[in-house]
Amino acid sequence: MFDMHPPFQIDGNFGGASGIAEMLIQSHPSAGSGQAGDVHLLPALPKAWAAGRVTGLRARGGFEVDIEWKGGALSRAVIRSLLGQPCKVRYGDKVADLKIGAGGSCTLDGSLSPGG
Repeated sequence: MFDMHPPFQIDGNFGGASGIAEMLIQSHPSAGSGQAGDVHLLPALPKAWAAGRVTGLRARGGFEVDIEWKGGALSRAVIRSLLGQPCKVRYGDKVADLKIGAGGSCTLDGSLSPGG
């Protein structure tokens, strides 16, 4: 109701887009772990979105992420490091510690194994 007219309309649009992005990827600084950040893939994927992909999402610590999923499960993720910082990638109960040089990337499959 509040974003049905200016100036609040743009706030509602940006809020909706950021909410969708948070459903697909969440990132947090890793306090005291020496990691630049924790990146959680598909933390709140709706069941209605059984398959899809998204590219260019940004994560804390200087990472850019592309994600593909099928059957409601991660099938492929590409993590690009813009700053060369280490990160911890999480998907469900799986965890991968990555050390990617600045400008490099790592492709993961649904089990977070390299090479997806």
